[in-house]
Amino acid sequence: MTEVMEALKDDEIDIIGICGMGGVGKTTMVKEVATKAKADHLFDEIVMSVVSQDRDLKKIQGEIGDMLGLKFDEDNIIARAGRLCARLKNGKRILVILDDVWEGFDLGEVGIPLGGDRKGCKVVLTSRLQRVCSDMGTQKDFTVQVLSEQEAWDLFKEIAGNSVDSSTDIHPIAKEVVKECGGLPIAVITVAKALKNRRKHAWNDALQQLRRSNVTHIPGMHDNVNACIELSYSHLESHQAKSLLLLCCIFPEDYEIPIEDLVRYGVGRRLFEDVETLADARDRVYWLVDELRSCYLLLAGDEDKEFVKLHDVVRDVGISIASKGEHLYMVRHDTQLKEWPQKETYQHYTAISLSSNKMQELPAGGLDCPKLKLLRLVCDLSSENISGDFFEGMKELSVVGLEHMSLHTLPPSFQSLENLRTLCLHSCHFTTDLSIIGSLTKLEILSFFNCYLENEFPSEIGKLSNLKLLDLRSEYIKGKIPAGVLFKLSKLEELYMGLVRLKAEEIKAIITELNSLSNLKTLEIEIDAELLRGDFCFEKLMRFHISIGSRAYGYFPKYQFQNSLRLGGLDISVLLETGINVLLTRTKILTLEVVKGLKNVVNELDVKCFVELKELWLYNCAEVEYLIDATDLVLDSAFVSLESLKLQCMDNLKEICRGNLPAAGSIQPAECLGNLRVLDIRTCNAMRSLFTPSIVKGLVQLQKLKISSCDVMEEIVAKEGEGDEIEFPKLNLLRLEGLPNLRSFYPIENNHDDAIQPLFNQKIRRRARI
Repeated sequence: MTEVMEALKDDEIDIIGICGMGGVGKTTMVKEVATKAKADHLFDEIVMSVVSQDRDLKKIQGEIGDMLGLKFDEDNIIARAGRLCARLKNGKRILVILDDVWEGFDLGEVGIPLGGDRKGCKVVLTSRLQRVCSDMGTQKDFTVQVLSEQEAWDLFKEIAGNSVDSSTDIHPIAKEVVKECGGLPIAVITVAKALKNRRKHAWNDALQQLRRSNVTHIPGMHDNVNACIELSYSHLESHQAKSLLLLCCIFPEDYEIPIEDLVRYGVGRRLFEDVETLADARDRVYWLVDELRSCYLLLAGDEDKEFVKLHDVVRDVGISIASKGEHLYMVRHDTQLKEWPQKETYQHYTAISLSSNKMQELPAGGLDCPKLKLLRLVCDLSSENISGDFFEGMKELSVVGLEHMSLHTLPPSFQSLENLRTLCLHSCHFTTDLSIIGSLTKLEILSFFNCYLENEFPSEIGKLSNLKLLDLRSEYIKGKIPAGVLFKLSKLEELYMGLVRLKAEEIKAIITELNSLSNLKTLEIEIDAELLRGDFCFEKLMRFHISIGSRAYGYFPKYQFQNSLRLGGLDISVLLETGINVLLTRTKILTLEVVKGLKNVVNELDVKCFVELKELWLYNCAEVEYLIDATDLVLDSAFVSLESLKLQCMDNLKEICRGNLPAAGSIQPAECLGNLRVLDIRTCNAMRSLFTPSIVKGLVQLQKLKISSCDVMEEIVAKEGEGDEIEFPKLNLLRLEGLPNLRSFYPIENNHDDAIQPLFNQKIRRRARI
């Protein structure tokens, strides 16, 4: 709230937005803001109107007018707006609070003055939709977060009273109940009121309801909490956004949900009927995720943009919504669950998601689930615990996800899943063949992520004529890929080979087969340098992560990877005999390790000057002398998009650029190296200086400069002419270490060789931000 108060005091800010999920306390905060603003005499008058979903301009005018002592005799909205505007511009300082705004609207239509016409009038609005703040032209937005664990407990204890004191046997149960509320104030308050002065059995029952996402007997939960979240859900305009939110509910509480799983499950469930390719589906899912996050129905993952989280209460309400409609869900994630949950019937379920460390077996004889579309099981089960006919009654399944299972093979009833489109087998151990997968002819997505396959890769996968994605990201796929399998997958769009180890004869066949796949647009593959072939070009690829002769050592890139090449242990002459230049022109991230025969990176590898390259790392390329040789090539651009450059163990590197780069302003929209933000130089023992002033003039975006272990470096910027001025306008980190011969950053004018120079001269101290 302190930041909101500061914004109210700022004369440059006229309209402020307060956002957050439903029930998080936006209205409470804005009322407290009004109280404090009044106590601090920031405004002469403070008025408030609740806008709500059915925005009624006359109602808003009336509520504001009443608080200002302004009565409207006329019915005409325009006339009322004129009178209200005149009142708000009467010279007094007036704060207008608009609570619970669902759609953007023109403040002028209400009569609230705009822009320079405000004359002391400020507006604060609250919304559970970020886009509303944008539509309303807010100048400063604040997001109300859920309560911390301690804040939630303090609020809960304040309402529940002495019954939850540490001296009572209810105290530990109460602590767990508060955790289940996820810091959402409306849930904390509602549950505390419902359980206040109740006996222990009521607390235990409430805790189990909350843990099982089936809150039906806690007074006030539906009318207060569920209704609040359901309102946000029902307001979603996109049916696809609603379906995606419900799909997120099948995952456990506090789970980091991989967005890639949402893509693959969503495609299998046909949630996106109007998209044609997997790339289109992925774009759609990321767009829908952004929409749901802007409504505060989804949360960002803790560290990674490829994951999202679901608030516990939102998840519970989502499961409740699904249980009322066409998406009846059974969701249980309990590490202590030993047996399959018993239900009178399973006929109405469309999705089942279970996880347990203790479950010993799946129901013998299978289940009758004629409407089941999605099944996700995370259980440490073996083949002996799964009956052969388990899947017999689930013929409408379109998505199956199995994790952490040790199976000889898939059950015989698996072949009855004729409508299956997505099969994700993650971290499973298979000891015999998987030929049964070949019978799943409608399959579009097949993933063996982190699986252990002891036998040869099943040739029957070649029968999957509709397969669009094959994911083999695993260190434990031992068997070879039979010749001709990939060739038959004519609809394949994405192939993730991961760390599958391929022999010489295999890689030759696979490269030929992959080049024949006209729909292949995404490829991740790693091969040995000696297996590189002349036909390695893949002209039609749109996304790629390719490593040649450079081991990834168990590292898998994000699925949303940028185009990247890792080239190691190669001779430049061999490399240039391939079609690799086709990929180099589209590469965003390039790593060169121990590349022999390469002396000049730009001039020898890419005559287009790597115009799309964003990151470049050179390691132990012993013959490289220059990145750019401007004396040998007429450059119209060079590394214009490059943001990060790392040079390490480059024994013969003399200069980044030999000769002068094009003059500033001669290339649009950016000059050579004009987007460089990070430069890291290590153990380059032939470099006496790093830049010339003419190069520095183009480094207008450089933010971090690190130089270490360069034994002969004498100066960072070499003297080029008299009166040269150097400036790094955005530099915020400079690290210099292990430079025993460094004499100065930039040599001072008219200095004798034996004179002692300061590391930074007056010009550097005055101009550089370091």
